[in-house]
Amino acid sequence: MKTASLGREESVARNREELAQRRITLSAPPRLVTLGAHAGCNARCVFCPPESFPRFDLGRYQEFFEGRMGHFIRQAEKVTFTGYGEVLWSPDAVALLDYLNETIPETWKIFTTNGTPLSPAVIERLLRSKFVMQVSLHASRAELHEELTGLKGAFGAVVDAVRTICRLRRERDLGERLHLVLVDVVTTRNAGELADFVRLAWDLQAPEVQCNYVTVYEPAQIGLSCFFAPEKTNAAIEAAERALQDIKSQAAPEEFEHFQVRLPPKFGQPRVDRDPKAVCADPWEHIYVECQGPALPCCMWGEHIGNLQKGDDIDAVFNGPVYRAIREGMASGKPQPWCALCANYRGYNVNSLLCHLTNRPETQKRLIDEIRARGLA
Repeated sequence: MKTASLGREESVARNREELAQRRITLSAPPRLVTLGAHAGCNARCVFCPPESFPRFDLGRYQEFFEGRMGHFIRQAEKVTFTGYGEVLWSPDAVALLDYLNETIPETWKIFTTNGTPLSPAVIERLLRSKFVMQVSLHASRAELHEELTGLKGAFGAVVDAVRTICRLRRERDLGERLHLVLVDVVTTRNAGELADFVRLAWDLQAPEVQCNYVTVYEPAQIGLSCFFAPEKTNAAIEAAERALQDIKSQAAPEEFEHFQVRLPPKFGQPRVDRDPKAVCADPWEHIYVECQGPALPCCMWGEHIGNLQKGDDIDAVFNGPVYRAIREGMASGKPQPWCALCANYRGYNVNSLLCHLTNRPETQKRLIDEIRARGLA
């Protein structure tokens, strides 16, 4: 079924309505579109898998993404540019931002970045329309930042860029059009400094902090998973909670109100009965397409469900048998196995090893075999 060609606001409203109705076949595109804008990278983060993909740039965006799914992009409320590598680490990054400002100015454009490309020219473009910058910092001090990312001497420059963006956001009253998130991928190497990360974010006046557990992709990363250090991780989360309360006790209420902090769920939480009406909205609201073609309903799904590069139609994928089965399972309270195990669906699933491993079937099996061989499970 072809989705309707609608104005952006009408399309977003219809998508929300069809989610509320738990429709299985949808007439409007998803309001959330994620583009796997894989690129080269100047970092060597310990938690990133080694990958080789077609390189994303403005030409690739125009030829492939606009060419194969342009109406999904134009009708979306939010379009996220993410992937392996540094999306903005290319010679035409400024030209890309100029093009997006011209073509989809009222769409929230979300970029994941390690922060090193946030030059004055890039920052100036962020002031022109709606952007969210998700800055993967992972540390509150230079030594740990270099240990985790391999970026030598970059910590200070990234922190300065974040401080500049947050200052300009306040000075120009851009809170409704410019947002910044400090991201911390939580591992056994940096979990103990969660509290310091929260304090740094407050000092920089960053509006939001997101701390998520690392996903293991290869055997060398197994030791990074907090799954194997639950007590220490819980203690670190509790310290971060106390730091947040200390900040709240000293801050002006109107300032603290705009400081959002999401810490990872603790291990060992008792099972909580799920509200039978609650669902994960991704099967209705979201699609993820990588620049080499594959499509997925979310970043956690383990198998590709279509490939635009090989000729699959974006509408046929979004209303295809896999998407419909996921929606039906979620709506009926009998989610697909990958959904049922996902931490985004139920926080207590952090107690399951599978929550901390990639969902790619063959890779996941190899990881489980290795973990068993090490006597860890």
